[in-house]
Amino acid sequence: MYNGFTIFSAEDEFGPIKVVENRTTRKLYFDSPVEQSCFYLKAPMTLNFEYQQKIIDLLLKFSERCSSKDSHPDFRVLMLGLGGGSMAHHLYHTLPNLQMTVVELRQTVIDCAYRFFQLPNVAEIETLQEDALEFVADNDFAYDAVIVDLFDSHGIPADFSAKTFQLNLLSQLNTPGLLIFNLWNQMRHHASEPLKPTKASGQILNHWQNLVANHKTLRQTRYNIESSDNLILAVERT
Repeated sequence: MYNGFTIFSAEDEFGPIKVVENRTTRKLYFDSPVEQSCFYLKAPMTLNFEYQQKIIDLLLKFSERCSSKDSHPDFRVLMLGLGGGSMAHHLYHTLPNLQMTVVELRQTVIDCAYRFFQLPNVAEIETLQEDALEFVADNDFAYDAVIVDLFDSHGIPADFSAKTFQLNLLSQLNTPGLLIFNLWNQMRHHASEPLKPTKASGQILNHWQNLVANHKTLRQTRYNIESSDNLILAVERT
């Protein structure tokens, strides 16, 4: 099932967590063969997934625009969902003014990110073991950017496609602000078939399409990731 040998295995109330290593990589898995994170042992700053690089690129460009306007001394980012911490690790080394809060439901996932995937244990990255639904409902602090990367072994949990959660996300954004979703398209049986969003992804896309159409301060852009079935949705508040 996995290309390598298991160096860590645990199970919590949400299911199994495994860290699998071979000669070149270390990977994080939940209860499926889908990789949640990949770490190159000899190149720890290398991002394995194209969708991660797209998210990083969007954040870097947006941060540069914010800096040119001298709007905030720090670039404050909220990330919902940690995985192995690859994007948090990369952003820490590429954004000198980064202040990041990462919300992750599973404490074991947080522990694995620090122990096996070199997530920097620094003041600039705050990790919170908390339910993202509850966090965005209760949080009254605004961020320059919010990244939503919430998956379990079956995909995006239904609660995260609900309208209430989407509106709570909007309340987390500064003006200007950038909201980025990592979503999934459905698998294609044939290369000629068009990609279609999964049910949860489609609900999220429809919500923001309707919201953007009725708010002149919002605009959205979608990016299909060619190397995988990921779909990146970027919503900018101006």
